[in-house]
Parts: sequence; structure tokens; C-alpha cells
Amino acid sequence: MDRPSADDNLHRIDLNLLVILKTLLETRSVTKTADRRQMSQPAVSRALAKLRRVFDDALLVKAGTVMRPTVKGSELLEPIQRALAGISDVFATRSDFDPSSSERVFRIATTDYGATVILPRLAHLVTSEAPRTSLEITPVDAQTFRSLGEVNIDIALYSDNPLPPSLRTRDLFRERFACLVRAGHPAVRRSADGRMHLKDYLAFSHILVTVVGGRTGPVDTALAALGHTRHVAVRIPYFATAALVASTSNLVLTIPRRAAENFSGDRRLRLIEPPLELPNFDYRMVWHERTHSEPGHAWLRRLVLKAARSDASH
Repeated sequence: MDRPSADDNLHRIDLNLLVILKTLLETRSVTKTADRRQMSQPAVSRALAKLRRVFDDALLVKAGTVMRPTVKGSELLEPIQRALAGISDVFATRSDFDPSSSERVFRIATTDYGATVILPRLAHLVTSEAPRTSLEITPVDAQTFRSLGEVNIDIALYSDNPLPPSLRTRDLFRERFACLVRAGHPAVRRSADGRMHLKDYLAFSHILVTVVGGRTGPVDTALAALGHTRHVAVRIPYFATAALVASTSNLVLTIPRRAAENFSGDRRLRLIEPPLELPNFDYRMVWHERTHSEPGHAWLRRLVLKAARSDASH
């Protein structure tokens, strides 16, 4: 027959009984133990009877007018004192997060779109409030949302695409699309009021940014509803690299507007409005339930929200 494990033994005893045993071994008196623990003497005697059954030992015995611990009782005092001190430390441990002294590493999964539109402001906020912490940015991939349930990633920045139900989300902003083309692109010269003609949009080939490797995107869905298709010449998972490709070709890049505006600071690029209605989408931060109440994590979420809302003018 298998011997009981340490966990099995823990089920056999009430923690309060160990507190009473510690006091009994220290005071060697039922009366003093009752006073210290604010219990009745009969209640202490009943607890001692239970402890004797648990440990299969008398623990304390009468010796004239006092009680003396047995050999077993004497052996138990020090480990019980250590164990209860350790448990007290667990409950006394403060879970507060002090940004000014923390050296914690926070890990955020995002595409370079999220990094472009949120990270500059977020890095400033984090280093201002918590100069000794660090941010590590990792790419969004097929394992991202599984990693949120473990220890690899604190927060993911992601669109309003479907997510596992175990994850929490907070909308950061509502986003729309814009086009980027090279300066001097024929479609810019022929545009009306800063909007590309649909004829030009269909005539030129396109760059598709697809983070998870899809063959089409929301632009293709919107075009299909109008009975049109486009030719995608380049599929790439990086927004910044896609903008670089657009700046040196006649390819058309349609991406979220905040990223397009950031990249349009490059003199080689021009921002132009798409010729058709494209769906807006919500951009969110995503985290796991297990970290929701942790103070450091809550602090990071607050700064991410503040960094995103600093672009409220969009």
C-alpha cells in the first residue's frame, strides 16, 4: 500500500490546530493557551485531543502541577514555529507595485503597426514613471494568445478579430484605413480631393500586409462586394517594410490610418484616401484573466490606454 504523500497529510489537519499546538508547547499550559488564543479551556483540551490523534502521540503530559512535552512534542515545536512564520509571511507579503523602484520586465506582443502607433508614447510614459523597468516587444504569432495564459507575454495589442473567450480585452481606439503611394505616383496626380479614383486603385498592383499569412484582407472583401478584385503583388507581415516597398514602386499600400500618417512623414510617400468605403475596426489590448488583478499589470494597462488615447485627435 502506498504511503500517504505530504499533501495527503495536510488534509488531515486544521491550520488552527497547529497554532494551538504551538501555543501549548510554548506555554505548557492549557489555561495560558486558552487565555492567549481567547478560547475556553475545554475547547483547548478538545483541540489537544485531536492533535494527539493526528500525531499519534501524547505531545504534552502531566508532570506534577505542570505539563511537559513528550520527545515528539519537543521535536515539533521548532518546525511548527517555522511553518507558521512562513505562512504569516505569505499573508503579510504586500502585492503593491511601486513603479519608481520596480525592475520588472514587461512583455508586449504586437505587430509593428501597434509598435508604431503606441510604443513611442508608451515608452515615454513607462520610463518617466518606472525608470528601472524594461519593455520587451515580441511579434504577434500563432502562439501569442496561448502565451498570454502562461508567463511569456503580459499584454497583446491586436485588432477586433475573434479571440479565445478566456482573454480580457479593452478597446484602445477606433481605426480606419488610408492608402500610401510613392510621391509622384500617377494616381496622386489624377486624384480628386485627395481620394484615389477606383479605376486607378484597380489598375495598379497592391501590397498586402498580412500578419498571420492570409491571402486576402478587408480590402478584398469590400472590393468583392462591388464585383471587383485587385492584384496583390507583394504579401508581407511588416507594415514599415511595406511602406518602404511602396516608396520605391508604383504599388499601392492600404493600411490602418495611424500607421499611414506616421509613415507619410517620409518625403518619398504620399497619403491618399481609398476610393471605396472600407470597414473601420477596433484596436485593443488583450490580457489573461490570471493577471487581471495584479497591481503591476494594472499599472501597465493604464499606461497603454493613456498612450493610445493620446492620439484622440484621430
